[in-house]
Amino acid sequence: MKGSATNYGRIAQIFHWLSMLLIVGLAIGGTIMTRINNTAQQTQMYKMHVTVGLIVLALTVARVLWIFVDKRPDMPEGMKAAQKTAFSLNHLLLYVVIGLLVASGVGMLLLSGVGLSPANVTPEAIKNVTPRTVHDVVSKLFIFLFFMHLAGVIIYQVREGDTFGRMGIPWFSKAS
Repeated sequence: MKGSATNYGRIAQIFHWLSMLLIVGLAIGGTIMTRINNTAQQTQMYKMHVTVGLIVLALTVARVLWIFVDKRPDMPEGMKAAQKTAFSLNHLLLYVVIGLLVASGVGMLLLSGVGLSPANVTPEAIKNVTPRTVHDVVSKLFIFLFFMHLAGVIIYQVREGDTFGRMGIPWFSKAS
């Protein structure tokens, strides 16, 4: 359940993969919902987006708290200083951006007078308040950071390491 010097613990792995699925779903759904015509489907997508966003808020709080409970594995052996810096900086920025996305989403709801209940959310109710612009810009930054993270993981996995194995996907573990 808990991490070791070489691998993330099962709970950290679950937090990671569940967060990834939900946030990628939010990014895709958010992109679609803002581009379709004002329909019942769009309203449902807005409600779902807010619901999942609030779940991500709770999950992210739990995930950050778990960092203080569980041992994080050491950086992989042989990782160069520049790779370690990029790894750490990318993770930090992803957490900051997720926090900004949640804060701007909540701010948008509150300043639009909708409140935090997904039942009250409609495309018309979400006004063009400042947090909406922040949410839009930061979502694009998230997508950029996500693809940087994914590229770094894949490149490191192929060239040198056991990135996927450390995150609970044993089929990609490199034989030692």
